[in-house]
Amino acid sequence: MNNKIIKYLMSFFLFLAVFIACEEEKKLVYYDESAPAPVAIDAGTVTVENSAGKSVLRYEIPIDDNLLFVKAEYESAPGVARQAKSSRYTDTLALEGFAAAGDYQIKLFSVGKNEKESQPVTVTVSPLTPPVLEAYPSLDVIATFGGIEGSFSNLSKQPLKAVLMIDSTGNGLEFLQSFMIDNPKAKFTVRNLPAKAMRFSVYMKDRWGNKTEAKEYVLTPMFEERLDKTIWKEFKLPSDFQNSLENNYPGYRFTGLFSDIICPWNGWTDNFIPDISSLPSTFTIDLGAEAKLSRINLVPWWARLYTDYPREFEVYGTASRNPGDDLSAGGDWTLIGKFTSWKPSGDDPLVVTADDQNYAWPGGENFDIISTDEQPDPYFTVRMVRFKILKTWSGSTNFYSIDELTLWGQIVK
Repeated sequence: MNNKIIKYLMSFFLFLAVFIACEEEKKLVYYDESAPAPVAIDAGTVTVENSAGKSVLRYEIPIDDNLLFVKAEYESAPGVARQAKSSRYTDTLALEGFAAAGDYQIKLFSVGKNEKESQPVTVTVSPLTPPVLEAYPSLDVIATFGGIEGSFSNLSKQPLKAVLMIDSTGNGLEFLQSFMIDNPKAKFTVRNLPAKAMRFSVYMKDRWGNKTEAKEYVLTPMFEERLDKTIWKEFKLPSDFQNSLENNYPGYRFTGLFSDIICPWNGWTDNFIPDISSLPSTFTIDLGAEAKLSRINLVPWWARLYTDYPREFEVYGTASRNPGDDLSAGGDWTLIGKFTSWKPSGDDPLVVTADDQNYAWPGGENFDIISTDEQPDPYFTVRMVRFKILKTWSGSTNFYSIDELTLWGQIVK
């Protein structure tokens, strides 16, 4: 090695050693080991603000040069010890993780730079019912096509975990899947389960480890199968979109709608981006077989996630192989359902969180076909399906995009 380089490195490491030694020396004289514990918090200055599963203390900061921080010690549940700390510059201390509403004794300490603690000051706090217990009564699980669907009301918008267990063999419950959700209208789904009666158990848990009792169900997922998209084809009707750009760019091709290829992140092909003049806009597919539909899955194009992705749409069906164009009552088409896209973080299309993205892409958003007042019997046999796009997330009236469409149901013939 070059002598100049060696000398340079030796000088650098010597400097570094001296610098570290100086820093350590500063730490050694940073506080006085013999100083007494700092002045205790004045109990008369302490106020308490209670909320769901949480209490916030406010107090007058002791005037003491030796004070480093204020510490609270408490039990959030029987036998569960917790601590909370706040610096010498802050007059509030948040106590979280309480397992239930009630009265709790808190010990407050002033802690010095030399780690000496003052005598404790005892304060009583009364946190309200924690979010996990507030949400629990609304927790429910039902059978759906191909699996089960759960939901609960999470008005606090706190991260809450739903833990699902399953006994599919009669040999006892086993872990199935868990979902961490912080949106107010929480829902979760497990698919690809067999159509047989099984025992399910579900409980809730918060980020401090507090959990509810389990609710148990015996549910039978309804049978469904994925429709074969290799036999689908477009059935163009006069009022359907007229795509003049279809031959100029692969992303505009109608067949990209059911190509079974999810456009990769930063990709630009295999999408359905029709050229339309305005919404509503329709497109029609010949399924190549007769079926009763149970579920629709739409995958948005990653580049237009919650922008030009459909937010509201209708789906119609007919058994006719040569249906007319009119969707009004009395024609060949019958309403299957009206659907609205959902976003975990809320209705603002400008806010797209990681949860939003993971919910819709690349697995797609599921829309279960269910009985409604408008259509009490949506499970009729269809050969053709027709989508009517009413509204996009961005509010655009002359543009929408879909990466992939998949249908589930029961093949009739």
